[in-house]
Amino acid sequence: MAHPPPERRNSKATTLELALKPELLQGMSLWNLADELPCYYQLVHPIVQGHHVLAQGPFPLKRMYLVVSILQRINTAISSDLPSQCQALIISPTFELAWTVKSIARMMASEMPSVNVYCCPRGFRDAHDKIVELQGSEMGRVPDIVVGPPGMIWACIIHGWLKTDAIAMLVFEGMDDILDRGYDESVLQGILQRVAHGNTQVVVQSDSLYMWRRIWKLVSDFMPSPVRVWDI
Repeated sequence: MAHPPPERRNSKATTLELALKPELLQGMSLWNLADELPCYYQLVHPIVQGHHVLAQGPFPLKRMYLVVSILQRINTAISSDLPSQCQALIISPTFELAWTVKSIARMMASEMPSVNVYCCPRGFRDAHDKIVELQGSEMGRVPDIVVGPPGMIWACIIHGWLKTDAIAMLVFEGMDDILDRGYDESVLQGILQRVAHGNTQVVVQSDSLYMWRRIWKLVSDFMPSPVRVWDI
């Protein structure tokens, strides 16, 4: 499906309609993402509105605009009075892709000094410092955004290193790739069951359509009445 016709929407009008945070717009300017925002409006808009979203199609800049949506949704204001809590959890198919998402998020949040982004390491055998970082410390903060592949995210949850009570957004990017790589569906179900409580927004993105029924069977109980976004 072609991009929305440019005469119907322009970047300035789209930015105003989405009411993006000024500091987020500054981070987006590093990649001129505001110029492409009209093409991704149908992906970003329902997410920032707080809907469950099931997005299927080859979105070329999907990771960037998923990060835009997350940073717009979570609380990025500095508050020393409130305890730090993980607000958004992103599940990526591989460690390398998770690291890419973390890098994008840190760049996009460059003007949001309170936002802390964490990527799960490849393994925890020699990763004591990374575990401490995930749990926070007296001098630091629990990461606002945590990203990693399903296996490591699940390990963090079952070991109690990642607290899920305050997670407001659970985002799966490349769900078809995750399933193609043979991840145990019981692990994905476990993550959904532990994280997707009543107040959690669930966003599932898949590049292809051929796994539609399998993906929907896996996530349907956790995202009632989702907004469906197809090829852009």
